[in-house]
Amino acid sequence: MTTASAPFRFWINVAMECVRRDHTPAISAGDQRGPFLSARAQGMALAALHDVHAIVAGATPLLTVPGAPGLAGLNGTVAAAAACDQVLRLRYPKQVRFLAPAWADWLDVNGLAGGHAPSEQAGRLFGAAVHAIGVQDPTHGQAGQYMPTGAPYTHQRPAHEPTQGFAGGLWGQAVPLMVPVVPNFPKPPGRISGVQVEPTAHYAQDLEEVKRLGAAIPGPNGRSLDQEQIGIYWGYDGPPELGTPPRLYLQVVLEVLDNIEARQPGKLSELEELRIVAAVAVAMADAGISAWYYKYSADHMMWRPVVGIPKALPGNGVADLGWLPLGRPDTNGSGQTLSPDFPAYPSGHATFGAAAFHLLRLMLVEKGLGAFADDGMGEDDIGFEFQSDEYDGRNIDPRTMAPRAPFTRGYASLWKAIVDNSISRVFLGVHWYFDGLTVLDSDNKDAFGIPGKPAETGRTGGVWLGARIANTIAASPAVGVTAQTIDAGKLGL
Repeated sequence: MTTASAPFRFWINVAMECVRRDHTPAISAGDQRGPFLSARAQGMALAALHDVHAIVAGATPLLTVPGAPGLAGLNGTVAAAAACDQVLRLRYPKQVRFLAPAWADWLDVNGLAGGHAPSEQAGRLFGAAVHAIGVQDPTHGQAGQYMPTGAPYTHQRPAHEPTQGFAGGLWGQAVPLMVPVVPNFPKPPGRISGVQVEPTAHYAQDLEEVKRLGAAIPGPNGRSLDQEQIGIYWGYDGPPELGTPPRLYLQVVLEVLDNIEARQPGKLSELEELRIVAAVAVAMADAGISAWYYKYSADHMMWRPVVGIPKALPGNGVADLGWLPLGRPDTNGSGQTLSPDFPAYPSGHATFGAAAFHLLRLMLVEKGLGAFADDGMGEDDIGFEFQSDEYDGRNIDPRTMAPRAPFTRGYASLWKAIVDNSISRVFLGVHWYFDGLTVLDSDNKDAFGIPGKPAETGRTGGVWLGARIANTIAASPAVGVTAQTIDAGKLGL
């Protein structure tokens, strides 16, 4: 990001650092652990940072914040930073010992240590008002609100994880920041109503593919080394030192923006860069609410492969009683074979990732910093290379108890990153393909497969859901992406 953005980049980094620390027991006891809570905290903090700066600069904020103080005549840099810091202090009370000196250091480095008390006070009041939007978050985020029935296709504890909890049963009731729960989200393949699921070729084919590619020990025609690397690369399943996927996706966004700044210095203003980052963070926060709403919906709920493959019913695949997944990467852990502790459909990874990367591509194309192919199929040309913290040469692979070798992965487009992020979960055996992606068949219906282009994407799964959220935020007055650009992106329409 630009040199002018450095004061704000500090706070973007602090917000991501809070997620990392929150999941690292040696540093913090944990305040907002898990993907939907960390997305919420990150979204609120960065929205507060942007909105105060935008209001003082005479621009449109992202959020409507009840009880927000007046900001006229203030130092916008100090007030915005104070708003962000206040959200983080309220969301991460166990990290105040880290945040308080960070605030003092930031003031000192930027020459702002004296004479700005009114701006700081107003900013902190604004941050507290943003935090208050989620005053009921502790209730909505608590575990234990779901009781399994054992019915086919519903979420259950895996047999080898008898003490697994149930995260986020009420999170779908949380108050969104910008986008209400997306209506009319399609059910998974074969779902009629409630727990009723008809035998379908789509479901049966998906089950056989997950069985083959996601097994703990793949057979001769199973997962390749490249597929396993993709699964781990996009992991961030809450381990120490890494945190959760919303942190990963924001890291990628910053990498893309830094690449643009390196090639075209000053092409994006300070406010434009901050708006992109904050809008993406808000999109992920609201994506978590929609995804978890449908995860626990009786008409949408789906068991994980670790349960569904051993218990497969006639017509929907062949059961394998001893099947186990590779499991989410237990990075820096003991190497347990674990599945996430919430239902499969839709994939949180797919929903968060599509919300983040689709919104990013829309905003960059709108500003002439990328383009969609002229074939009308919606693929972008915004490429990047990124080294995931899963492969940074420091974090430990629990199977070898040694750091994974450093590895950088390149993508020719954000669309390809959306696809890989979604199917990565299949290669770990923790999701079905349809949890994230489907393709449109010759009858324009959703079918099994991986779309080659955005226009070929079905409506079933988290990619479509996240893209719908991105489209809504893109069209908002604060972001201002035109309908023409949104249509050209061919996702979530």
